[in-house]
Amino acid sequence: MNIQDIRYALKSTDEEIRRSAVYSLRNIQHHDAQTIIFTAMGDESWRVRKEAVECYVYSKPDLSSVELLLGLLRNGDNAGLRNSAAETVIRLGSSSALPLIKMAQDQDADVRKFVIDAMGAISDPVFVPALLQALNDPEVNVASAAAEQLGAIGDSEASEHLMRAILARDEVLFRFSALGALGLLAKPVQVPEELIKLADKDILRKAVFECLGNISDESSSKLLLNGFSCRQKNCRASAVKAIYKIYERSSTESQTKIREMLQILNKNDITTGLLELFGNRDVVLTQALLWISEVLMDAKFIPFLIEAYTDERTSNAALAVLKSYDAEALHEIISRYSSLDEVSRSALCILIAECGYPGFNDVIHEALSDHSAQVRKSAAMAVGKLGLIQSVPDLISLIDDSEIQVYSAAVSSLQSLIKISSSTILAEVINFCLSKKSHHRKAAALLLASLGERDRLLLLVKDEDPQVRKAAVSAIGDNCVEASTSMLVLALTDEDPDVRIAVADALGRLCNTMALDALEEALNDHDAWVQSAVLKAIANIEAVRALSIIKSIHTSASGLLMITSLKILEEIGGPEAEQIIRYALQNSDRDIARQAAKSLERVIVTKSI
Repeated sequence: MNIQDIRYALKSTDEEIRRSAVYSLRNIQHHDAQTIIFTAMGDESWRVRKEAVECYVYSKPDLSSVELLLGLLRNGDNAGLRNSAAETVIRLGSSSALPLIKMAQDQDADVRKFVIDAMGAISDPVFVPALLQALNDPEVNVASAAAEQLGAIGDSEASEHLMRAILARDEVLFRFSALGALGLLAKPVQVPEELIKLADKDILRKAVFECLGNISDESSSKLLLNGFSCRQKNCRASAVKAIYKIYERSSTESQTKIREMLQILNKNDITTGLLELFGNRDVVLTQALLWISEVLMDAKFIPFLIEAYTDERTSNAALAVLKSYDAEALHEIISRYSSLDEVSRSALCILIAECGYPGFNDVIHEALSDHSAQVRKSAAMAVGKLGLIQSVPDLISLIDDSEIQVYSAAVSSLQSLIKISSSTILAEVINFCLSKKSHHRKAAALLLASLGERDRLLLLVKDEDPQVRKAAVSAIGDNCVEASTSMLVLALTDEDPDVRIAVADALGRLCNTMALDALEEALNDHDAWVQSAVLKAIANIEAVRALSIIKSIHTSASGLLMITSLKILEEIGGPEAEQIIRYALQNSDRDIARQAAKSLERVIVTKSI
């Protein structure tokens, strides 16, 4: 297309024709195309406007052209044109710095606001002097934008200027913006009293608290602690988070003072107001409340601590605090156990076990028959952790539980209790071995390995149920049961592929070289997952042999087996492995080629270390 054709096409009612016309401007010299691009930036279609922005950036304009582009920001009638111009100058980045800085003095406040926002989006420190000057702009929207963008650029040298500007300008909008920016920039310092007094204004209190949390030392602790009694809930939350942040970065001496001040403050019973803040969404606020609960050691925090313990984001911190409480503090919750929801009942069982609290065995016993599977699982785990050998019959009953998670927890706890009374467990396991129920025999396989009952365990490798055979084989591998290699080698021909996979994995863990020939023969298995497991086992026993096998099969191997080979080569490393990996980069299978690229990158990184 020539210029005339493009001009004509841009009059079309079809937006795709207009967009294509703009795209063709890339083949026209920028000087000739510029006016048309500017026109297209104001098109009613966002797709055409977007293409115009791309075309302008592609043309790599000079400074005089950028100045003309910025002039489009003065267009008050076409918002799409102004936004396109702003987007374009941001896309140009630091190359547009000089025209932007010059235009920051424009007579139009809206233009100055656009320019300052663009400076922040580009985020080049070269704009800092212009932004500092704009803090004094007579238009509050411009000055507020300048404060925000100083925070976005992150030049800490601007903090003193922001501090002075906050005190010099009394517009609420500006102070909000500047306080937020100051909180992003300043290092912990003793904050001027004039700034702290801004917290006396209801509308600014929350912003001041947040800023102090980021920039203040312990000198503002009294103000923030008094903020715990604020009527506004959001201000209380900001004060709590702020004092916690200050505490975390303070010296040991200062931390002691803050704790003492907090304990004195609690004489006014601040706990109820603090607990109202907990919503399980704000992690920093939850962490702050956990810290306060540890300092105050108030039993009213217990329900909050239990709930915080159920959240994986704060469970470890909550557990640490709960352990510092005396076991007697739990009695309030225990008395209301039946009214707790299932998450809290489950957490309470785990808590009793983790803390090793004595005297709560009745709670665990009751929970073993709870209607919630989650609670039964937690109670079963607690039995093992607490060593409640008297609850073995209950665990045995849970082997028949319909929920697999409960069944697994019961088996795991029985394994733990073997250390306390193996004879008690063995008697039950022998009954399981003779049971007609396959899940009983499966549990027996897992327990026999822990009991060291090798002969009985090996019998289950031949069980009629493949799930039992798989469990027995896995138990041998997990517990490294000696003198079982020959039995496992025979099981490599099991009719069930899942069993064969488990056998290969077990042989790999046992690391007996006597199994290598049988494993290599098993590479002929018709199931790709079995082949993969076998190759992994060989690599685990003898990496050199695995490399030799991969060298012989890499030109014909496909799918999962080849991907597994690449991962193994990645671990082996060396010139030969790298050569095979590079060969696989050209594989027609995209998954293989993708894995080859990942493996090659890791091999190269490892080689350079």
